[in-house]
Amino acid sequence: MSKQSLLGKVAIITGGGGGMGSVMALAMMEEGAGVTIVDIRQDRLNATAKKAASVGGEGSMFAHCADITRAEDCNGVVETVVSKFGNVHILLNNAGVGMQTVRPDYMREPVRFWEVEPDRWQALMDVNWKGAFLMARAVAPHLIRQGWGRIINVTTSLDTMYRPGYTPYGMSKAALEAATASWAKDLEKTGVTVNVLVPGGPTNTSFIPDGAPFDRSTLVQPDVMAAPVCWLASNASDGITGCRFVANLWDSKIPPDEAAKKACAPAAWQGIASLAAWPENPAGLAAKKERGS
Repeated sequence: MSKQSLLGKVAIITGGGGGMGSVMALAMMEEGAGVTIVDIRQDRLNATAKKAASVGGEGSMFAHCADITRAEDCNGVVETVVSKFGNVHILLNNAGVGMQTVRPDYMREPVRFWEVEPDRWQALMDVNWKGAFLMARAVAPHLIRQGWGRIINVTTSLDTMYRPGYTPYGMSKAALEAATASWAKDLEKTGVTVNVLVPGGPTNTSFIPDGAPFDRSTLVQPDVMAAPVCWLASNASDGITGCRFVANLWDSKIPPDEAAKKACAPAAWQGIASLAAWPENPAGLAAKKERGS
């Protein structure tokens, strides 16, 4: 068995009913994982489950319809998976909604922040940020208890987080990116890692509306996510935490560990921003004194 094999691992994938979620779910199943796909739409779950029937390997797939913006649904997902499979090892926070839910033609007519209706802002933040938090909160005690686990958060390219016309999508992903770095530190020495995986650019999914002003064949294709997510979910990534991996930088022609190094950077803005002068940060305090402030 290779270090990248997922045989015996149990994964929960939110937003597993389509797009990148479906691709990653099928890839992890092919590597041997028991995969539970979660989506709010049963028709999307059915479509992915149908594809899974033709996938070889020793993995399996279970579909669970749930609303990840509700804490009781998230707790229910985890309880159901543990009851069915006996354990859970991996959470892939992939569920999300895009700017098309704020304005369908947002690419041709960008949305300025003052034009966003508060209910649209809240609905998008609830899925992209709150839902990821609620799922991580529900699964973390199980992962900590067994001393091994993976939380993988799908965010977006860093420049999309502050791109004009992308309120509140960019902000929602920036929040999850920051959470990744924070949660990784919260979980130090537990055997549970937390990392980000992004495609690396606009991706050919339903997030890009029909009629967008470019050729869809030039977009990043969802299947770039398959190889890096399987590596991140496996024993091969032991000890790697608080990082972001860019899928379209992953070179499948070289060994996976080398490909991971090539595609990796610190999650969030670690190493970029200067440290605040917290009391437990003597270096920051010293720098503050040198500035005479």
